[in-house]
Amino acid sequence: MKDWYLVSYDVRDQKRLRRTAKLLQGYGARVQYSLFRCRLSDRDIERLRWELSRVLEDEDDVLFVGLCQSCIARVRARDRRGSWPEDPPDWVVV
Repeated sequence: MKDWYLVSYDVRDQKRLRRTAKLLQGYGARVQYSLFRCRLSDRDIERLRWELSRVLEDEDDVLFVGLCQSCIARVRARDRRGSWPEDPPDWVVV
């Protein structure tokens, strides 16, 4: 089962900053400069944390914030890009 997470980062080196942003783009959508909205399973989180550990140094920070359904319902954004998509279907018609 996948849940929504906000992933925030503070990276002090420009090269690591770009690599971190590029890595997170593969997992979710950018909400703000250093904030991504990601729909992740437990396995996805572990894989992402492992991949980040290969990029980041001890001086860098990453924060994962899990969001429950009632938290998501209370999210307010100023623009349409900030709206949260509905849960994707568990199946796909090919």
